Amino acid sequence: MSFTLVMLLLGALLLLVIGINLIQQHKEQVENVKRQEMAKQRAIIEETEQILSMAPVLPFTSALLVTLNQRILDALDAALVIDPKHTDLARRKADIQAQLTNLAKGADHAPSLDTFSVPNNEKQVLAMVQTLKRLKAVIRNEHSKSRMNHDRYVEENHRVDQLQVRINATVLFERARMALQANQVGSAKQLLSKLVATLNSHGGTDHLFKDTMLERANELLGEIDTRQKANLHQVSNEPKSEKDDLDQLFQPKKKW
Repeated sequence: MSFTLVMLLLGALLLLVIGINLIQQHKEQVENVKRQEMAKQRAIIEETEQILSMAPVLPFTSALLVTLNQRILDALDAALVIDPKHTDLARRKADIQAQLTNLAKGADHAPSLDTFSVPNNEKQVLAMVQTLKRLKAVIRNEHSKSRMNHDRYVEENHRVDQLQVRINATVLFERARMALQANQVGSAKQLLSKLVATLNSHGGTDHLFKDTMLERANELLGEIDTRQKANLHQVSNEPKSEKDDLDQLFQPKKKW
């Protein structure tokens, strides 16, 4: 009888240990899922904040600013569901709500792309290029989740494309100009040819910007052609080389 009781107690203890282990494993799985979800929401917030940090130098529309701030707000809400007592997230949510309220009070505004200028600093240019690349992906993602209507998506995506073309074209032109100043005529001509091809390959490019850049590129190409012709003329007028003299020396003698 005592043996049976001991076995029952051992069995019960074993089941209790197994149960505790299962509960602990489940708890760890839940915590792991929470950590992964929190990391995901933080990544969304950080990425969107990085894009918004470039708003002073990139001509974002007011509608795009609303979309980006709303994206942060949605991520904050999701994060607060995971950790409701997180005071920093709650404070950040209040700031974003205030920002959205201010944007709602203002009129819908789309700055002209002509107000945009490409900086001379390469690091700043690189930061812009990377931001526009991220922004393009974010716009596509928001549209796929029905957080941005189709017409708005088309317009914002087009503006990003135009900014990318303007940056690329301006950088190519400046590099060509510097190469020409360094008398690297071949490199300058290659860069200008690439610039012309870039502008012509984007049918939706702003015509005024395109025409202006093509005119500037053709001016430099004309200068390159002038230099090349001058160099060719100079070579043709140089005294004959020693090789020419040797060729003449060993030519068959004329019979008189």
